[in-house]
Amino acid sequence: MGFGTNIMKTLMFVFNAIVWILGLVLFVIGIVVLAEGKNWNDIIDGKTVPVSAMLIVVGLVIAVVGFLGCFGAMKQNGTMLLIYAIILGFIIIIQLIAGILAFIYSDEAEEFVQDGLTIGLRDYGKDDNAVSGDESLTTKAIDWLQAKLDCCGILTSKDWSQTSNKATYWIKTHVMDTPDSCCMTETSGCGVNGATGISTSINNEGCLDKGVDFFKDYAIASGVCGIVFLIFEILAVCAALYIRQQS
Repeated sequence: MGFGTNIMKTLMFVFNAIVWILGLVLFVIGIVVLAEGKNWNDIIDGKTVPVSAMLIVVGLVIAVVGFLGCFGAMKQNGTMLLIYAIILGFIIIIQLIAGILAFIYSDEAEEFVQDGLTIGLRDYGKDDNAVSGDESLTTKAIDWLQAKLDCCGILTSKDWSQTSNKATYWIKTHVMDTPDSCCMTETSGCGVNGATGISTSINNEGCLDKGVDFFKDYAIASGVCGIVFLIFEILAVCAALYIRQQS
C-alpha cells in the first residue's frame, strides 16, 4: 500500500467523521424545521414539509453510510467503497435539490406568507367547535404565529377591527377586539378593545415582516447547511474512489 493511499485513507476517515457529524446535524435541523413548521404549515400551505423531510432522510442516511465508508476504507474493500461512493453521490444530488428548494421558497416567502395570513385572518375562528372548545388548524396557526413572533394581524393589530374587514368571521362578534394571542402578556380576554393599533398591552406590529424573516431564517439555514456539507461529501467520494483504484 503506497504512501498516497495511506494519506487518502486518513483523509477519508477525517472526511467521514465530519460527514457523519454533519449528517446528524442535518437530521436535527430537519426535525426542528418540521416541528416548528407544523405550527403554521396551514398558513404557508405546507412549504416547510418537503425541505424538512428531505433533510431528515438525507441526514439519517449520511450518518449510516458514513460507517460503510470507514469500514470499506479500513478493509480496502473495493465493492464497499464503490457502493459508498454511489450512495453518497445520490445523496449529493438530493441535497442540491433540497438546497435549491430552500432558496426558492425563501425568495417566495413574502408572497405565500401574505397569502396565508390573509386567508388565516379571514377564516380565523370559522371552523372552531364552540361546544368542545376545539380550535381549527387555522385558528391554532394564527395564534401560534402571533404569540411566537410577538405580532398581531398582517400589517398591524387594526387588521382585526371591524373597519378593516379582513377578519370577516371574527368581526361578526368582535368589533374592536384582537385574539388574546396578540397580547404582550396573554390572559383570557386581554384582547378586548385591542384592535386600535395603539394599545399598550397589544403587540401592534403586524406578522407579515416577522413571518417572512422567520421563514427565511429556517429556509436559508437549511439550504446553506445542505450546500456546505456537499464539500466534505464530494471530498469523501473522491477519497473512496481513489482508495478503491489503488486497492
